[in-house]
Amino acid sequence: MRTWTCVDGAWREGELEGGPRWYDLTGADREALLELAERYGLHPLAVEDCLSPYLHTPKIDDFGSYLFVVALAMKPGTVEPVLEELDVFLGREFLITYRDDPATAPEVDGVARAIAQGLALRPGTDGLFYEVLDRVVDSYLPRVSAMSEELDALADLILEGDRNGGISQRVLEARRAAGTVRRTMAPLLAVVLRFGRGEFELVQQGNVIYFRDVYDHLLRVDLALEELREDAEVALSTYLSTLNNKMNEVMKVLAVVGALALPATVITGIFGTNFDSIPGLHSNYGFAVMMAAMAAMAGSMALFFHRRGWF
Repeated sequence: MRTWTCVDGAWREGELEGGPRWYDLTGADREALLELAERYGLHPLAVEDCLSPYLHTPKIDDFGSYLFVVALAMKPGTVEPVLEELDVFLGREFLITYRDDPATAPEVDGVARAIAQGLALRPGTDGLFYEVLDRVVDSYLPRVSAMSEELDALADLILEGDRNGGISQRVLEARRAAGTVRRTMAPLLAVVLRFGRGEFELVQQGNVIYFRDVYDHLLRVDLALEELREDAEVALSTYLSTLNNKMNEVMKVLAVVGALALPATVITGIFGTNFDSIPGLHSNYGFAVMMAAMAAMAGSMALFFHRRGWF
């Protein structure tokens, strides 16, 4: 567990005498969380949500003297976006952030580095929570942009031709990932919007507008995810259209070949019947005449098809 204390308007590392405190905990700090829950009177259900291994839907619970917020952060180092839970207890005199995995929400560590560097932060525990939430939301857009760029590359491959195969599967995976992230993250919009409306007395009026800015950023991410799903559907439709066009080309070639071979099939079928009185059966030039007739008919049909623009 790491602790910071606000002394004379500046956050300093350590549990010092002075103003509000910020506690940053991870899954290894279970006992510390229980001790803080007893000290600040945190509700057992909220503590249980923190310790649960399951991913909870973003929400905000108002317990009067403090707020319990469930937010979502993108796990770094993964190819496909993976959302992890970030639990926050916000009171006037304390801010508690809890993560199961220390690698989750590295933006929390970014706020800690900003404190160490002496950078100016928004005042109060609600201002510190804004700093964390703002960095978490800002980390969404680069990952979504990377997904869009990957989808654009797949669209280019579709236009060039799927030589190696598997493009449709990758497009479907991109569409599924965008839909999953959007559905999971959507409730967070409602949570941030409530902060931006100034519904809670724990949020200073001067910080409300900053939460509105976070909501605007989150709304951009939501729109980008929706556009990504739509682009994936367009790319998939384009892929299916090109696949159908290629199949039509193949069927056209096979149809032309079959049409050209049809006269030869008919002629050989007639002259292959078991009758003795077939004209030209015993002629020395019968075979040559038959081959010439088949070649002439196939050539005439090919010339006719070509002039019609069928191949």
